[in-house]
Amino acid sequence: MNIPPPPRVVRWLIQVIWLPMVALLSALLAVFFVIAVLLWPIDRKFRTARVIALVLAFLWIDAGLITGCFYIWLKWIVKGNFRERGPQWRLEHEELLLDALNGIMEHAHKWVGLRVEFEEPMDFGLEEAPLLAFPRHAGPGDSIVLAWMLAALAGRMPRVVLKDFLLWDPGIGCVLGRMESYFVPSRSGAGDDRTQPLLDMAASLDRIDAVLLFPEGQNWTPYRWRKLIERLRARGDNERADQAASWRYVMPPLQRGVQLAMSERPDADVIVIATTGLEWLVSPWQIFKAIPLQDDPMLLRSWTFTPSERPTDPEEIGVWLDERWDILNDWVGSHQKYRPEWGMRRIDAEDQSPSGSA
Repeated sequence: MNIPPPPRVVRWLIQVIWLPMVALLSALLAVFFVIAVLLWPIDRKFRTARVIALVLAFLWIDAGLITGCFYIWLKWIVKGNFRERGPQWRLEHEELLLDALNGIMEHAHKWVGLRVEFEEPMDFGLEEAPLLAFPRHAGPGDSIVLAWMLAALAGRMPRVVLKDFLLWDPGIGCVLGRMESYFVPSRSGAGDDRTQPLLDMAASLDRIDAVLLFPEGQNWTPYRWRKLIERLRARGDNERADQAASWRYVMPPLQRGVQLAMSERPDADVIVIATTGLEWLVSPWQIFKAIPLQDDPMLLRSWTFTPSERPTDPEEIGVWLDERWDILNDWVGSHQKYRPEWGMRRIDAEDQSPSGSA
């Protein structure tokens, strides 16, 4: 999405009015929740009520982020050391973010049945080294699940690479901005400054940090996969198009960000993460019909590499990343569950045709 981020003044204004807006929306949604519960004869699985309850929970968690950020800011103002933002400033924001992620996961499990399973125990690298995490991007809510996994299970604070239109979200924009995450600028008018903040973020990593970067740049869907192949062929990049067509369940990774992060931090461990289970839920209606999700967990599998097991040269990193994506694609393909009620269909051989019929 090329939605530009809000100016700083607009962000402050949104944060100021957000709490009363949440209170107003909550009162309105509470009425709809009661109506949704009364519609039980029509909606036996309480799907509408579940969605409303989850939206309410998200609103209050986001409001809690704003309140927490303001409290931390006020406390540092009172202490008179606002400009001296040291480890304690960061620690307080990390605790705030972790509480929010735990709350989101708890309510997602409670209301819509979201479950996360691991094919085998995950290795998050050595404690004394920073971590670079490169996951597959597919399925609703995978960004939140992976950020929660790094924070709650690995004990590492995620420095997330996000689209800058997410700065419109008051809570996320506030807490992640203070934690020096990287909000990718829109292409229009961005100049050459798109890579420098990522380099700065990688260079500033502490040993407990983890960069969370999605190499594909967007959620995998069958439609996006096919359209990307068409675009590659249209600009004459047939070799990459053929390669993309052979990866039926992943998008071709954009190598630039991975190359920058890995070459900047040759001392970091790298974890490549595959996810599957919910990627076929690509429309709001499909997601709604699939609720509750108890029978369809998000399954994760990871591969971890020490500094001596992965390259640092940019060209070698590009080849290495494509090899990892070969493995991800094969793993996802071997774990597919076809659910016709989700609007799924098999990706047939003709969908990979080099002739461009995808």
